[in-house]
Amino acid sequence: MAAPPDDYPPLAALPKLTLHPSVDAKALDAAKVVADWLSSLTQGLASGAQDDIRTLFLEKESWWRDFVSFSWDIATHNGTEAISKYITSSTSGFAEPKTDLSFALQPQLMEMGPFQFIQSGFSFKNKFGTGRGILRLANVGPDEWKAWTVSTILERLNGQDELEAKRLKEQAIQSSPSGHGIPSKEDTDLQVLIVGAGQAGLALAAHLQHLGLKYLVVEKASGPGAAWRARYASIKSHTPSFTDHFPFLKYPTNWPRYLDRDHIIQWIEHYADIMGLNIRNNTLARNIVYDESAKRYSVELQSADDGSVQTVSPKHLVLATGLLSDIPIKPTFPGQDLFRGEISHTSEHRSAALLPDVQSKKFTIIGAGTSAHDVAQDLVNHGAKSVTMVQRSPMFVVSTQAVEEFQLKIWHTPGLSTEDADLLGNSLPTALVRTLGIGGSQMMSAFDKDLLDALEKAGMAVKRGDTGDSLADHQFIKAGHFYADQGACEMIIDGRIQVRQCGKGVQAYTPDGIVLGDGTKIESDVVILATSIERTHKAIEQLMPKEVIDRVGEICSLDESQERVGVWRPTGMPGFWFMTGSFIWARQFSPLLALQIAAVEWGLNSEYQW
Repeated sequence: MAAPPDDYPPLAALPKLTLHPSVDAKALDAAKVVADWLSSLTQGLASGAQDDIRTLFLEKESWWRDFVSFSWDIATHNGTEAISKYITSSTSGFAEPKTDLSFALQPQLMEMGPFQFIQSGFSFKNKFGTGRGILRLANVGPDEWKAWTVSTILERLNGQDELEAKRLKEQAIQSSPSGHGIPSKEDTDLQVLIVGAGQAGLALAAHLQHLGLKYLVVEKASGPGAAWRARYASIKSHTPSFTDHFPFLKYPTNWPRYLDRDHIIQWIEHYADIMGLNIRNNTLARNIVYDESAKRYSVELQSADDGSVQTVSPKHLVLATGLLSDIPIKPTFPGQDLFRGEISHTSEHRSAALLPDVQSKKFTIIGAGTSAHDVAQDLVNHGAKSVTMVQRSPMFVVSTQAVEEFQLKIWHTPGLSTEDADLLGNSLPTALVRTLGIGGSQMMSAFDKDLLDALEKAGMAVKRGDTGDSLADHQFIKAGHFYADQGACEMIIDGRIQVRQCGKGVQAYTPDGIVLGDGTKIESDVVILATSIERTHKAIEQLMPKEVIDRVGEICSLDESQERVGVWRPTGMPGFWFMTGSFIWARQFSPLLALQIAAVEWGLNSEYQW
């Protein structure tokens, strides 16, 4: 296996995952093996004996990924020493593990390519509530099994059952679309202020409402889902609808498999309305200050309707402003002032139908990521005279069929609920996902061989999983530089979209176009920069006080365990949280963040009491 690029975090080593020659797979009692292991873990934790705990795990290749079960944080630990220290030092407790979950999560021998291991879901209790987890055991001897991976997630808090029973009895709704529950100027009881009404902010609001917490969502635009309204009209979701359901409410089964912009906006508006979420539109959050003595934030809310300003004082401030900012990256090149054509950025593109004389113009797109492909496809569909993409480095291109088959299949498995698929999907640490992703990328490339061969013949440089990185790296680390085909590949193959590959990129503008680093000249009437957007920390720096930024660090970057800094977890600043993500991440992590906030408000999280 080739090594990953130097600027990538390290990959996880894989253990030998095969059955001992003496083990008969057909006679294997997976349920007993899992029950014995969980019993040994429970006894070891009860006694606090780290030596006993260490014997349950593979020495170097074992992993434990924990979502606020053993600490009020998201944490990943690798190896017997780190894992045993983490779980034995916790005061949260671990008791009554059971494997009586759905059929898909029951103990069973799994085969994954050349690997064989036992996999099982389990439920558990701790002093704060109940949760579930996923256990994977490796066979290391005739009758000896050790943990390869363990994941745990606290899903419900003590008191939540009573709260829900009371709600059902009273048939009460906390808020309504009419604005009931929006705090007045005198209100000091606001617990949570959410800035941003995209899918992440709305998902969190739904869970906070479900937990009976007093919250308000503010959106600077005229309605929820504004980020989608600002995108080009031809944009589509790059994940299928069966992975992207919102909390408490699934998409209609007769909707498109890949949602277009209008369907996405329609759904977000419908979701906010039918869930009765407490949203104030046309409202800008500004002048955010943390009051150390009051242990609250002071936030001015300015109305775009009449200019009035109201100050609120929430205990918790949640930014739900997206993985990326709204600040485009616009590189400049020599000779730009001499260029007689137009220069724009993909973030400014709305529709080729709105461009004057599109049929008579030559378009050059600098960049070859998802936005470049989407805009190029839009231009071709509207009859552009010519469309050329400039590609600087090889990239992963995959068919949607390959993504569904090799990355997202568990969310479309008969008999497996979305909730159980989410549990399985998040059970592996990022480093291990990236390691396994190399083989997965190679399988996807083999699946898409004809497509990739044709793209290479047309001039595009593609990756096939043999360079030490994977599609997962581009999804989780680079957050770009890949394309899941939504129709542009056919246009590249048949020549309607030209690809000019040059590792040196653009050298300069000329009066009638651009010249690449290898001397290639491309005539252009319009140059569109598909050169990405600044990461979200740039937007946060404009909104939050410097002292907060200094304490928090770079949100969304990866820490040493390859978990995201400050995302869905404590940021290091009291009461300041960051909620973000795609549709699937918004659904998966909104209940986790809502639970953490509720734990503070209900007095369960003593680590976070002020």
